Amino acid sequence: MLYQLFLLIALTFTSVASAKDHQIDGVPLPQNVKITLPQNANSPYRQWLGTWAGAWGDGLKHILVVRSVSSDGKAQIIYAIGANPAIGIKPEWTKHEVTISKDKLTISFPGASAAYELMASGELKAHYARGFIRAVAVMKKVELDAITKPGAKLVWKSGKSEFIETDLMEDGEPVRLEVVIFKPSGPGPFPLAVINHGSTGRGNDATMFGYTWSDVGLAAFLNQRGWMVAFPQRRGRGKSDGLYDEGFSKTRSKGYTCDADISLAGAERALVDVEAAISVLRARPDVAPSSILIGGQSRGGILAVAYAGKHPEQVRGVVNFVGGWMGELCPSAKLINETLFKTGASFDHPTLWLYGKGDPYYSVKHSQGNFEAFRKAGGKGEFNVFDVPGKYGHYVAGYEELWGDVLDKYLRTLTK
Repeated sequence: MLYQLFLLIALTFTSVASAKDHQIDGVPLPQNVKITLPQNANSPYRQWLGTWAGAWGDGLKHILVVRSVSSDGKAQIIYAIGANPAIGIKPEWTKHEVTISKDKLTISFPGASAAYELMASGELKAHYARGFIRAVAVMKKVELDAITKPGAKLVWKSGKSEFIETDLMEDGEPVRLEVVIFKPSGPGPFPLAVINHGSTGRGNDATMFGYTWSDVGLAAFLNQRGWMVAFPQRRGRGKSDGLYDEGFSKTRSKGYTCDADISLAGAERALVDVEAAISVLRARPDVAPSSILIGGQSRGGILAVAYAGKHPEQVRGVVNFVGGWMGELCPSAKLINETLFKTGASFDHPTLWLYGKGDPYYSVKHSQGNFEAFRKAGGKGEFNVFDVPGKYGHYVAGYEELWGDVLDKYLRTLTK
């Protein structure tokens, strides 16, 4: 999915970069770039002027330069991206004239758009859309003169990867887990949201185990509402220590097994990792001493529900994006998924379930069946289904425009 994202962003461009350009940590800008202040010092558009830096999906470097803004909101801008040699993306920049309207700046490309909105934190939240592909970046204002000096480096990512020491042991050695942290503006301490990753498809491509997962868009959404967001990487995933062992076939190269006992044991191992991460995260001085919001994508979603049932005293809310442990092609999927969801039924507060039509792993019918099993076991919640662009419902989390109002409403109930 990231490959498609970065490639389609690159296809937006007709290159005008040259060897004479400034190179800002791999992102080009024209040599003659400058910022022109408006004649009216009280112009409502003045706050847009300047240079903004971030990364699409926290992976593809991006700079937006708002060079000038007229009294009617017309702005001259430069849009630039860095390189991703692994998939053939070259550094590029283009010039555009746009109109700022209602705290939003939108650039239109052939078949695509990039929209930026000012947040209360003073940052920009950027949304890229091309067909059914979506990406988010959080952009911070930087000084143009400073970043165009030779050798200048920027902090591009909005999330920070950290390692936490846990009480987990493997082969007699302590296990560190990688966690990606997104903090809201302000001094804190902040209420904590823990968002859990999913699987790696069929589990038969070991190169995917080392990918560190986070969701910039969801993190920004929660940061805007005051939550500190943590994305723990379970054992053997991302840069975490240990073996990734969440229900594999006896021959690991075949991927995940449909054997219910082995699969459910893998889920229990994952829940142990989640508990280990949460116990460390809750003890941080920048985390408020209160119950947490827990959520996740796919396997992470079902883990969030199950964890709340096992540790209800720690949790105030649950957000489940397309949760499930084994896809429907597995004959034991119904047994495995319903067993785990029913584990969460003892959580005595409403949960939020967010699913998409056209999910190749979990059809709406299958997921509604899981929800009904959860409800019959005593669970509380609201089940939502969305029409996802491109009809690929497993990536509903990437479409804030679909679930944003629903999640915002749910979060407000948690603060009452």
